[in-house]
Amino acid sequence: MENRSDLNLSGIGKAQGGSYSHIRLDGMTKINGDTECITLDSNGTLTVEGALQSDTVSVNGTATVEGGLSANRVVLDGMVTVKAHAVCQDLLTVNGRLSIGSRLDGEKVEVFGSLKTRDDVQCEVFSVHGGFSVDGLLNAGLIDVKMNMPCRAQEIGGESIMIRRLKKFSVLEQFVPSLSAKLQAHTIEGDEVDLEYTEAEIVRGNDVRIGPGCKIGRVEYKNRLKRDGDAVIGTAHQI
Repeated sequence: MENRSDLNLSGIGKAQGGSYSHIRLDGMTKINGDTECITLDSNGTLTVEGALQSDTVSVNGTATVEGGLSANRVVLDGMVTVKAHAVCQDLLTVNGRLSIGSRLDGEKVEVFGSLKTRDDVQCEVFSVHGGFSVDGLLNAGLIDVKMNMPCRAQEIGGESIMIRRLKKFSVLEQFVPSLSAKLQAHTIEGDEVDLEYTEAEIVRGNDVRIGPGCKIGRVEYKNRLKRDGDAVIGTAHQI
């Protein structure tokens, strides 16, 4: 590690991938090849033509990683695309939009904007102020979602699941339902499940609340089911 050099670029520049200590980029930069470093700080536009591995990653602007991303702490402000598997062992904070071409694994995921993955999301804490699209299973110990745009996942599982809406129903949503701030999923399963503005085929839990704006095909609960007068439930069974 002591033999690694720093990489500092300003303006429009290119660099070869490899092992570095600290990377600081200001402007428009392209890195050719897999890159490993202790810290990466990018302000502007960054393209990594390979995989990126770093202890900490900070992006202010736009970034594209052609391979996978592996880091402990990641803070993204802007629009970022990772075209393969993303791993964040400690904290991932998204202020803007993050698109991942495969799955996301992490400890704590905070989204203030939108997250899109082509595969599963696995973490301990999943907190969203905005929206998400998960083409697979969203699995977390704690799921806390406050929607102001559409949310979707094939399956959702967790210990505590809470889905809320940040904004009221708008006139635009009446004419363009796809823009509605609601959650769509096939199956939602957890110990404590508290849903609003959710459409799902199956909801299972120990203690379940089906709140306003919900359309659920089947509810299976162990201890308690609380149902809002506005909620639509096909069938409900205590198991």
